[in-house]
Amino acid sequence: MKNFLCGSGWKMYLTCDETVDRLKKLQDNLKDFKDFKVVVFPSFTALADANKNLSSNSCVHIGGQDMFWEKEGAYTGEISARMLLDVGCEYVEINHQERRRFLHETDEMANKKLKCALSTSLVPFLCVGEEKKEDAASVKNFLSHQIKNLLSGIEKKDAQRIVFAYEPMWAIGKYEATDPKYIQTTHKIIRDIIAELYDQTLADNAYIIYGGGVNHETFLDLVALPDVNGLFTTGCGIVPDVFADVILRSAEYLRNQE
Repeated sequence: MKNFLCGSGWKMYLTCDETVDRLKKLQDNLKDFKDFKVVVFPSFTALADANKNLSSNSCVHIGGQDMFWEKEGAYTGEISARMLLDVGCEYVEINHQERRRFLHETDEMANKKLKCALSTSLVPFLCVGEEKKEDAASVKNFLSHQIKNLLSGIEKKDAQRIVFAYEPMWAIGKYEATDPKYIQTTHKIIRDIIAELYDQTLADNAYIIYGGGVNHETFLDLVALPDVNGLFTTGCGIVPDVFADVILRSAEYLRNQE
């Protein structure tokens, strides 16, 4: 089976009780599932309760939706890597398009967050993607510039820990993902950029997952793409029965390809 995982960002939707309820239902639907990891990103206020309600043998892991780049200090309203680890996080989301759009975060800020996360045991979900739908050459130029900025100063031994989440801004929140051919082409572009920055082996083994318009009807079209190593969704992921079905059917499809 190719490298694969499923993630879901729960954004600013659920209270603590709602998070715990959905997490329990998701785990019940995924009992004994071991094919690949599943990562959910609850709100900060629900992280501790989410962690307490993870079963010891669960395939489900939790992450923070963001973090600050300093270890501690007078940064009102921010959360540190140490705080995420303290409540059981194994992953952290960095550079999401919504933070870039609404909070004007930049490549440089994301690079500092990435370095801070990699200095700990947190695994970064590094979001990348263009803002406008353009031709392949323009997208390649944008992604090359962005990824090189984001990975500036990141050594190979650390880069291999990163999960790259391709989420074009124009596709987030849409019901349907864009043309699978476009997604495959872009994932291959990202893999080639990683190979250029490091080496082909690291690029071949990198997790490059897709988010943006993933839905319950067409997700297998994305799973089938050779350079797609996973799905990152909110719409499907926030409904336990639907998310579990996406996960189980993805695993079944991948096993049948072996």
